[in-house]
Amino acid sequence: MKKILFLLILGISCSNIVLSQAAYFQIDKLKSELQNTREDSVKCRLISAIASGFRFSNFDSSRFYADSCVRLANKAGNEKLKSTALSMKGFTLLFSGRLPESLQCQYDALKISEQIRDTFGIALALNRIGNVYMELGEYRKSIEHYLLSQNLYRLIGKSGRYYNASSNIGNVYNLMNKPDSALFFLTKAYTASLKTTDRIDFTRPEMMFRIGTAYKLKADTANAIQSYRMGIVEANKDHDLVNLSMCHLLLAKIYDENHLTDSSVRFATSALRTSKVLGFEKCILEAASLLSEIYNRGKKYDSAYKYLKISIVAQESITSRKRIIEWQKTILNELEEKRSTADAVVKKENRQKQIVLISGLIIVVVIAIFLYRNSNQQKKVNTVLKNQKEEIEITLAQLKSTQSQLIQSEKMASLGELTAGIAHEIQNPLNFVNNFSELNVELLEELQTEMRPLLAEGEVGVTALIDDIKSNSEKINHHGQRAAAIVKGMLQHSRTSSGQKEPTDINALCDEYLRLAYHGLRAKDKSFNAEFKTEFDETIPKVNIVPQDMGRVVLNLINNAFFAVGERGKEEAISHKVEAIGSEEKVIPSGLQLTPYSPTVTVSTKNLGNKIEITVSDNGTGIPSEIKEKIFQPFFTTKPTGQGTGLGLSLAYDIVTKVHGGKLTVESEQGKGTTFKIEIPT
Repeated sequence: MKKILFLLILGISCSNIVLSQAAYFQIDKLKSELQNTREDSVKCRLISAIASGFRFSNFDSSRFYADSCVRLANKAGNEKLKSTALSMKGFTLLFSGRLPESLQCQYDALKISEQIRDTFGIALALNRIGNVYMELGEYRKSIEHYLLSQNLYRLIGKSGRYYNASSNIGNVYNLMNKPDSALFFLTKAYTASLKTTDRIDFTRPEMMFRIGTAYKLKADTANAIQSYRMGIVEANKDHDLVNLSMCHLLLAKIYDENHLTDSSVRFATSALRTSKVLGFEKCILEAASLLSEIYNRGKKYDSAYKYLKISIVAQESITSRKRIIEWQKTILNELEEKRSTADAVVKKENRQKQIVLISGLIIVVVIAIFLYRNSNQQKKVNTVLKNQKEEIEITLAQLKSTQSQLIQSEKMASLGELTAGIAHEIQNPLNFVNNFSELNVELLEELQTEMRPLLAEGEVGVTALIDDIKSNSEKINHHGQRAAAIVKGMLQHSRTSSGQKEPTDINALCDEYLRLAYHGLRAKDKSFNAEFKTEFDETIPKVNIVPQDMGRVVLNLINNAFFAVGERGKEEAISHKVEAIGSEEKVIPSGLQLTPYSPTVTVSTKNLGNKIEITVSDNGTGIPSEIKEKIFQPFFTTKPTGQGTGLGLSLAYDIVTKVHGGKLTVESEQGKGTTFKIEIPT
């Protein structure tokens, strides 16, 4: 009897913890109680409270305990705790940028709470649905859900949660750049929090951070700084790492705007350190970017580069999420429409079943007719739902593909900026090396001319020394020019286009760049001559590509092909000359003719249905099999020293595979020729 009474009291106390949310400092106590508890329902309440305690200090832990609570609540049949755990899981997913999953969790929690008529659970889910719409920028829908939750919290006497919703509404007005409206709601919430010792439902750090933002929008710097500093104090009391890192970051930005560099660095460093512990990517990105900018202005390039790398890593995930937010909106709208359609179908189906049951009491024939009708209707519903599911899966697949391409685009842009910066820094001193080496050669020639009459006959030591110095200067200039060519290649490699895909005539693009390449080579070398052919498939439709990028790929492959046939032409000419010298006395048998080498480059296209193929072939020197696997590596080249940087094929491979989702392959036989194939999905 005593054991039952103890478990009952413990269950009631845990229930209070869950309903009012748990504080961070209660987690160790809750974990200790969890180890000493065997009752599933009590375990479920304790796990839910732990998940709540971690909500502002450790997103991964909060989500882990929320998932555990859902599983245990299913086992125990506790729908109320299942709803609370699902809502908490959705809350943490929101911070990770997984908006569709977050919204799905909140709708599932809302449905369960409505079924069991749990007013608190309904209000909690509505409030957090408002959070999702706020993140999406749907401010009207966000405020609607906050007001609905406020009314329910007022009905059940949850004043802390009521004012939490007021704080959320104030934050939305901040985002809408309406600081006066924001301060109205935020001040009301903060004033109410001062009249209570409840630090769980009244999230003071969050309120102060938002009040500071409102003052900043009003250009009231003094009050903004004071509010952020109060937010830091409140956040330290609650171990609220989310709002602690944000208050540090916004103070750093204000100090930077007011040229207080030391203070800005100190608070930005604190924000970065705290957000790293939490895994708060948005704050990591902004803090690292601010520090990099400050150190760059102060010409502390090592520190600037260090924080730039940190910001690039954070940007790879968070920037892509911003770029695809419109896609997420579309998916969420589709989910809402489909859910409404499904609910309408279920309600209609339930009405039909009631009619069937009532009619069954009257006559068996009517029952059979309605059952048959119901069966057909169910099949139609299943078909509709199946089609909708397939459409959603296709949309999600497209979203993942687009996200991958955007991430790659961001990586390429970041790498391009870094490469361009390094290349520009190298180019200036390199120009001095080249210019002064040329000047040294000219001065030495003048010196040699001036000294020649002064030297006695037979005194060649000074002249030889001058020749050696002049030779060294010429070598310095030669290798400096090679370095300049590499820098030029790096700048070309880092050059970015608009990245905008547009319908393009592939045949016209290939023909244009083929002629451009040929006439460009002819302009450089009048002795160069080669035959070029085109074999275009006229059934190819216009394809969505980035025309500038794809043009660079085709031009690079064609230039390489012309170079290969030119090199083979030189080899063939030397070979024929040697053979002619060695066989002057030989007589060529009657009817036997030596076949002259005809350098040829062929560009062709082909329509393969779901993709198109571009082929660039030549009958040039070919590629040795042992280096074929290396040709797409950056800075690897088969051209003679000074004639290639090794960046062209590397850039072409990235553009085809990562930007356009295609394939770039090579087939080659040494001494016979090479074929490059580009495949692009339509």
